[in-house]
Parts: sequence; C-alpha cells; structure tokens
Amino acid sequence: MTNFAVIGAQWGDEGKGKVVDILARRFDYVIRYQGGHNAGHSVVFQGERFALHVMPSGVFNEKAVNVIANGVVVDPFQLVKEIEGLRNRGVELTPDNLKISNRMHLILPYHGIIDRHREGVGSRKIGTTGRGIGPAYEWKAARRGLRMCDVFHPEYFKAAVAAELESLNNRFSEIEELRAWGLKEMMAKLQPVLDILKPHVVDSVELLSAARAEGASLLFEGAQATLLDIDFGTYPYVTSSNSCAVGISAGAGVPPSTVDEVVGICKAYTTRVGEGPFPTELHDETGEALRKAGFEFGTTTGRPRRCGWLDLVALNYTHQLNGFSTVAIMKLDVLDELPEVKVCKAYRLNGEEITHFPASPVDLNAVEPVYETLPGWQEPTTHIRTYEELPEKVKAYIDYIEKYVGCPIGLISVGPDREQTVIRDRRLKDD
Repeated sequence: MTNFAVIGAQWGDEGKGKVVDILARRFDYVIRYQGGHNAGHSVVFQGERFALHVMPSGVFNEKAVNVIANGVVVDPFQLVKEIEGLRNRGVELTPDNLKISNRMHLILPYHGIIDRHREGVGSRKIGTTGRGIGPAYEWKAARRGLRMCDVFHPEYFKAAVAAELESLNNRFSEIEELRAWGLKEMMAKLQPVLDILKPHVVDSVELLSAARAEGASLLFEGAQATLLDIDFGTYPYVTSSNSCAVGISAGAGVPPSTVDEVVGICKAYTTRVGEGPFPTELHDETGEALRKAGFEFGTTTGRPRRCGWLDLVALNYTHQLNGFSTVAIMKLDVLDELPEVKVCKAYRLNGEEITHFPASPVDLNAVEPVYETLPGWQEPTTHIRTYEELPEKVKAYIDYIEKYVGCPIGLISVGPDREQTVIRDRRLKDD
C-alpha cells in the first residue's frame, strides 16, 4: 500500500484535520509524530465540529488504528480529558484503536508552570501557548525527561519527579505556583490519569514495523506546520519539534523510505498565531474580512489569527523542504466575495527583489512583499464539487499557484464539511 504524509505548508491552522479525516477512511494506521496539545485540528464529522488537540484525526474512521508516536509530547491530564470528551460525543477510543508509544515524553505540571513564567517575564516573548510543550522538549534534549515506559516503574518515576521538583524549587524559588506542588500531591493527581493511559501503551516501533511487514497503509499527520519547524521555520518563533516531513522518520520510528507521498496543506491566503515575522500580514479591512469570513481563531487557544495574502515565496520554500507530491488549497470560499485577490511572488529586501525565504528573522521583518493582483470571482463556491464547475477566475488563481510552485494542486476545499471538497488528484480519492 502507498503511505502518505499530511504536512502544513504555512504557519499552521491550514486545515490538516479535514484532509486527514478525508484520507483516513482508506488507511489502516493514522500516526501523529510530533508536537503537543498546543496544536489543534478542527474536523467536521456528520455535521458536528470536533476540536482535536493531540489526538490523530483518524479517530472518526472505525477501521483505523490511531498512534501517538514517540516524537509527540503529551500532557496526560489533557489526553485523558480529550479521550473522555470524544467518548461523551459518541467516539469510543479503546486500546485497540488508540496506541501510545512507550517512548513518548510526558508534559508534567511543572513544565507548564515554567513555560508560563518565562512568557510572563523579560522582553523576548515568542508567543507560546503556555502549555509546557517547549519545556518538555527541552527536558527531552537535556536527558531529564520522563517517558511513558517510565510509568511502569513507579519507584523510578516517583524518584525522578521528586528530583525535578527539588531542583526547580531551588532554581525558581520566586514561582509560587511551583512551590504549591508537593511530591505527594503531584503523584496523587498523576497516578489516576496515568493508570487510564497504561492500557494504550505499546512499543510503537514494533507496532509500525509489523504493520509495514503486513502491507498495512500508513498515514502520518503533522501538527503545527513547516514554517514553525524548529530547524526550518521562522526561528525563534517556532515550535520545539520538526514539524515538516523531515521529522517523520525520527518522530515515528520508521525508515525514511516509509513515506511514499507528501500532501502539503495550504490556505488560499495566509494566517499566523502568536509572535514572529509575517511578510504578507494585512492590518486593514481586508485582513479583518479574511479573519471574519474564515473564522480565524485558534482551535486550541481561541486567539485571533493574523491574516494576510497568500505568500508564494514561503509556499515554494516549504515545497523545497517537503517535496510535496500534491498541494491541498483550503478555505478557497473565504475569498469568494473579494473583488481582487493578491499573491506574494517575491520580496524586496534592501532594495533588491528576492524569491528565496530568508533564514534571519531580522531580514524577514524587513522584507516588503511584491504582489501579483488577480481578479476576484465574486460568486459562491461552497456548493461546487468538481473542478470543471469552478469559476474561470478561480481556475486562473489555481493555475498561477501551480506554475509558481511547480507542484499540482490536487484538492480544493470550499467549506468546512468533509463533502465540501473538490478532488482533482486520483491519489487522494477513495479506492
């Protein structure tokens, strides 16, 4: 079987959840390989909107096994809350259809406390969600983290937590919230949720190796997006993991040759949450119109998203990194009423026109976008299901993007529901 990856091609919130949900019906395994519960995917299923945070978007496919792999960091309280929330809405998650890697790192209460403290002091804020994701990855890199496999050794786990609490209270004696957590209280609150998760824990390397040997089909789901990648994004205003396709092998414990096709997910415009450079950001009525029409508020945080025109320089860069087989353009319908639509085809930096994506945040903050203006179609597209039905001006917009990036656009979303989708690429259709 052909294995797919679904990767965000911008700064996140592109609509990966919907595409994974569409694709998941034909895959045996859906694997989340990085990130934490700061990510959020909105999926509309049977007319209801579901917000997924750390859960793979294959949970609505009855045949799929959903895997939270070793590259993810998980807050056990939040994961149990998400499992219970889905169960209350009729989506049952059992040890048979939800697997958690035994090598996955835990976000513990002190990680969130440190995260929020750092964002609240000093002048170098990066706009984190304060949920402890960054510190958990920091602990992982420093070889101080605790993993799900450690939970099965209670004395070892308890001693490690005790050592961390002592060290942190000595280092951050001014944080009252941290001092309020004693070892006895923390273990008393942790143990019940860890006990709920234990039956789901597996050796995911063995699991996915066996799945490949049996010819099972695998779908890898990225959280956040390429421009938030720790190495290749707009550093330091990034997440703490490799959120582009290069992270799949390490984050899921599979050989690089496992992934056959990479689907890039891109909005018909651009959004960003939090701090950091954003060359095409709009601070005018058009930006507000995009936010309102696209309901651009974070799935996890509720924060309003910054909005701007589609940045083709950035999209071309993310294609270079991921090698997209095809691109899915999401929220095309948000542009339906605009009299004209702009795309950024270059940057102007220090008087020179460039078409590469700068590494430095200083340069990215200094660039001026060079736009191509295309006519708007000013007619609804939400009812359209085939490419032939799309207005000619929409086709011209799609054609311009394809030629610039050098990658076909295989899927066009014209609304939030699963059915509001135009699929051009046969590889994305049900078998």
